Amino acid sequence: MSERRLPEPKIRDEFRRELRAHLMREAAITLTGKRRETAWTAWLRPALAAGLAALVLVIGAGSAAAGSVPGDVTFGLKRAIEEVRVALTFDEVERVRVLAEITDQRLSELERVAARDDKAPTASEEYALAVTRFRAAVDALQQAAPEDKSELAQDVADLAREKHEIIVEQLKDRLSENAKQSVDRATEEEQRDTPQNVKDKDKQEKKDKGEGQGTPAVPGSENASPRPNERTNAPRTLPPARRP
Repeated sequence: MSERRLPEPKIRDEFRRELRAHLMREAAITLTGKRRETAWTAWLRPALAAGLAALVLVIGAGSAAAGSVPGDVTFGLKRAIEEVRVALTFDEVERVRVLAEITDQRLSELERVAARDDKAPTASEEYALAVTRFRAAVDALQQAAPEDKSELAQDVADLAREKHEIIVEQLKDRLSENAKQSVDRATEEEQRDTPQNVKDKDKQEKKDKGEGQGTPAVPGSENASPRPNERTNAPRTLPPARRP
């Protein structure tokens, strides 16, 4: 039996003309760099351009904000970036360290504008607010966290206090009276006892008083009869010897 052969496929002239015209249009678009806009691309291109411009603006503003001080226009952006950093720090002790670094930054900014009456009061107030927030975080951690984390937070607080006291002492002669009030308030806050300090003082006082040492008293022991060797300190008398 002979095999039946199918007719060879032929491209229609109409399809060939449409394909050639389409390829020519695409070639023209490729060579000229122009492409037909659709409703989607017409909306997407300005949106991408606006997003890119916003990104460049944020990066540039972030660089300018990094060197800003309280009272500058870009200082608000600097604060916003710091808040994001705090929010993304989930470990309690590490968050305390971040707040300590922010407090250091506020004090550094105050150093830069200490002699300026137009900026020093604002900078000193920002420093006082940073200290208050930092110490509140230390207190909250020490009241809720285990003993090891509480001690780590106390170490951070002690180090920050010692460092800040040295810098503030050097700044006092350069600050105005309005600026000094906020700085004094911040200093009082840092010198305040933390819960961990209170615990340590209580333990030391009990140790000094001797509480918790020695044999505990037994109820009713005062009226109990003494043991044979505790009845009296007088020497024991021997019975008279019998005569033979």
